[in-house]
Amino acid sequence: MNPCNLTQLGVTRESPWAVGHFNIHNLEYVRAVVRAAAAERSPAILAVGMLSIKYMGLAPLIQACQTISRETEVPVAVHLDHARQLGVVREALDLGINSVMFDGSALSYAENVEKTTEVVKMAHDLGATAEGEVGIVPHGAAQVSAEDMTDPARAVEFAERTGVDFLAVSLGSVHGMKRAGTSLNQALLQEVHQQIPVPLVLHGASGVIDSQIQAAVANGIRKINVNTGLKVVLKRHLTAHLASRPESDLLDDFEGGMAAVAQSVAQRMRLFGSSGKA
Repeated sequence: MNPCNLTQLGVTRESPWAVGHFNIHNLEYVRAVVRAAAAERSPAILAVGMLSIKYMGLAPLIQACQTISRETEVPVAVHLDHARQLGVVREALDLGINSVMFDGSALSYAENVEKTTEVVKMAHDLGATAEGEVGIVPHGAAQVSAEDMTDPARAVEFAERTGVDFLAVSLGSVHGMKRAGTSLNQALLQEVHQQIPVPLVLHGASGVIDSQIQAAVANGIRKINVNTGLKVVLKRHLTAHLASRPESDLLDDFEGGMAAVAQSVAQRMRLFGSSGKA
């Protein structure tokens, strides 16, 4: 079965839990997420982002995800994150990726609808799933403006016109936060969830406090994206480890780093309620 698309992970609009989307950047990250998924009996998403593609290359990352995900029986999806160019989406689908996200949040609403609809068709033609975004989840902002947050009526129209399988919404989270301190607009989430027929996605979860994550799951979030938080975990582990053991073998250093990331992933799976769902 592995790798699979998002609809094969077991999470639905009505599920009382959310699946974790974990951005991977190299082989160590892939192994860490898959190990955590197997240990927790949790579905998981290995997400390939644009900066990681620039760092490692699209084909090597997708192939690593595909190969390692087959080592476990729990469902694991491979997902293209925040693609802004249709050419990247096509290339990823040609390489056999199972899910794609087109980020048209910087475009006009009409162009976002047009391009996301095209991406959905491309994905569905190959048995893959597609995610779109309405609203803006900024990078590094102190707070999210009311204008950036998702408009429920527009989100309903967007979902209906594009046919997306999952919809990312803006509720107050911010990309790239290295510490958790953000709360979400839970009332807005409840309103959107009541009206949208597809599962909702939270981006920028690394900066959201745990109690708000739990409330978001209760109020309708079904996919939660984590990237920066795992980078912080690995960097802190390696910094402390190398300072205390400068003569250690590099492969042992990497093994310890994978264990630290896997532990953080497992903790998040329990927070999201996905442990034991595979």
